[in-house]
Amino acid sequence: MFDITSYNKWLQTGRLGRRFWYFRSLSSTNRYLQQTDGVRLSDGLVCLTDYQTKGRGQFGRSWDSTDGENLTFSMVFRPTSDVSLQLISLTAMLAMNETIKNTISCDSKIKWPNDLIVSGKKVAGMLTECRYNGKKRDRILVGLGVNVNQTQFSTSIQRAAISLKQVSGGQPVDRSLLLAMFLNRLEPYYSSALDGDMELIRSINRNIRGYGQWVSIYVDGVREQTPVKILGINEFGCLVVLTANDEVKTYTYQQIRIEDC
Repeated sequence: MFDITSYNKWLQTGRLGRRFWYFRSLSSTNRYLQQTDGVRLSDGLVCLTDYQTKGRGQFGRSWDSTDGENLTFSMVFRPTSDVSLQLISLTAMLAMNETIKNTISCDSKIKWPNDLIVSGKKVAGMLTECRYNGKKRDRILVGLGVNVNQTQFSTSIQRAAISLKQVSGGQPVDRSLLLAMFLNRLEPYYSSALDGDMELIRSINRNIRGYGQWVSIYVDGVREQTPVKILGINEFGCLVVLTANDEVKTYTYQQIRIEDC
């Protein structure tokens, strides 16, 4: 079971993660928070389960996670500003990427738009969703799955997935410490995102896999004939690329997929 006492010991945030909902099992933490009455939710609430029976990733993919070995959780954000969903998502990815690098001293990278990659394999994935009240944005839900201590994966993903325990040479990783360290790092980054801090944008760019390189991309499911150079993200979290014809193009996360580089 997740060690809540240890988690509270290591947590140093002012708000993020201070309200903490723990469940032994849920179908999906994002789905649970989508269905929860908004009066029960506050900015910075974290909902974690030891076992997601129907965990989801981007584009409707399932998330394979063994009971009690990984981190599967969602965070509630209710910003008063109009900060973009994409920027909040990438801010969380940056915080987790740096937490992982500092925890096990590995070279992890953000794979646009919502994965973390170590040694060419996925160690974490994110699903970010919004719920609206009429035309007004009511809540942003950032769901994260991190392969922490799992060492056996299903046949369909075993060549593509890796865990922190595998990267660290078999040393188990404390899940409660990892989550607390992530939230400690994310809280000031979230404030920077709300303030429109361009240094945050530059930090995200430096951690994007393929940044400054020529890569092949798929746009709306169709592979572009010529490579593009990744210039990074803009202040809205959209990906900016340079084409072979020196044309600058901007894409949302729904439009583009980057081929492995």
